[in-house]
Amino acid sequence: MFLFATELLPGPTPHGEPAWWLIALFTLQGLVIWLCARRRYHVWKNGRLTPAFDELQEFSSYLISGAVIAQIWAHGDTASYRATLHAVLLSVPQMDLEIDLHFLANEVVMTFFFGIAAKELAEAFLLRHGALRGMKGVLPLVACFGGVVGPAIVYRSLCTDDLANGWAVPCATDIAFAWLGARMIWGPTHPAVHFLLALAIADDFVGMGIIAAFYPQRSFQVSGILLLAAGMVLAYLCRRIGQRVAWLQSWKAFVLPGIVCWLGLLFAGLHAALALVFVVPFIPMGDDDQGLFAEETGPRTDDPLNRFEHSHKPFVDMGLFFFGLANAGVVWFGTSVWDRNSWAVFLGLGVGKTLGISLFTAVGYVALKCVSGHAHLPKNRQTGEQLRWIDVPLMGLLGAMGFTVALFVADATGADPSLKIGALASFFYLGLAILLGRLRGQVAASHQQRIN
Repeated sequence: MFLFATELLPGPTPHGEPAWWLIALFTLQGLVIWLCARRRYHVWKNGRLTPAFDELQEFSSYLISGAVIAQIWAHGDTASYRATLHAVLLSVPQMDLEIDLHFLANEVVMTFFFGIAAKELAEAFLLRHGALRGMKGVLPLVACFGGVVGPAIVYRSLCTDDLANGWAVPCATDIAFAWLGARMIWGPTHPAVHFLLALAIADDFVGMGIIAAFYPQRSFQVSGILLLAAGMVLAYLCRRIGQRVAWLQSWKAFVLPGIVCWLGLLFAGLHAALALVFVVPFIPMGDDDQGLFAEETGPRTDDPLNRFEHSHKPFVDMGLFFFGLANAGVVWFGTSVWDRNSWAVFLGLGVGKTLGISLFTAVGYVALKCVSGHAHLPKNRQTGEQLRWIDVPLMGLLGAMGFTVALFVADATGADPSLKIGALASFFYLGLAILLGRLRGQVAASHQQRIN
């Protein structure tokens, strides 16, 4: 996908002129692929035909394509790459704001990305069978904090003083890639997959809070917070009135509150991309839903919150191409961009996540046993599959795949190339975790054969 376009990348541009034709080409090509993959072309999977677009979504193909093309473009013509992404489309002097393609990717596309993440978290906490509901959510939440504390400590131990504020970059976990790796290791029904998904969702929610609290974009304005509060009140009223008014019983009724919250965060000098985090919990949800990555073996819940998710998921997946394009263009070949801070991010993700998640899971387990008198690792009662302690470090290693949110946080800290290249290198941990998981599975199978 988007591969033929890489052959058309422009040569060196003397004055760094924006290559708008290239952006138009990427947009047109993405729309064509989306239309063809969604409506016509299919792939054979698990004994049945499925839309090819579902496969593109599952493997985050748009995001990866954007990151790859950003690398090629940045190395081939750095001036043109930067000029295109940072050419001012609209200037708002009163807010000290300049809107460019980079802003649109990070503050508009990512608004819906974080909105879908907030949807998953709300269902995990509030639904009857939510992954974080009640006592079963204790261990994933404790493990989540380990996945934040561990990387932060490792990063601060290794980084230089001038980039000490980048401690949050290795704290992120990429939900999609972590889930994909877990399925490849354990299969779709293993409790390790659901445990890691719950952990990753909670981890990204903590990351949203860190971004809002520690990485403001501009000077803080109290009026923006008041506008944000007004948006939340409006979302609450839409929910209450919607119980009586039929046309308000839709996610579309929450568009206005979302816009108000987005503008409120923008006026407050915070990241507007977090706007839907304050609106999504008010959208009515069904009694039961297995989440974004559930197997579609039955009818999907048709409540407003799920309709919001599945209406915007294609846009988010396609939009992530431009997020990858806008944030992954780090020139590293032939330069010294890989430095002490890159190692701090890379080892913060790999060592900090693995040790932090493993240690905090063990501490949470012991604490539960002391408080309630009994504790157990998750188990799938239908299949009999049990999460074992040997699986926990492997989950921590999968959590080290920080990519999407790590790039977002790196940009929020000042877009230092050394931090971004450390985040991009986290793909190594995904491959390592899958390799170790496959080896563990082969050893376990051989051991079982000897027993039999």
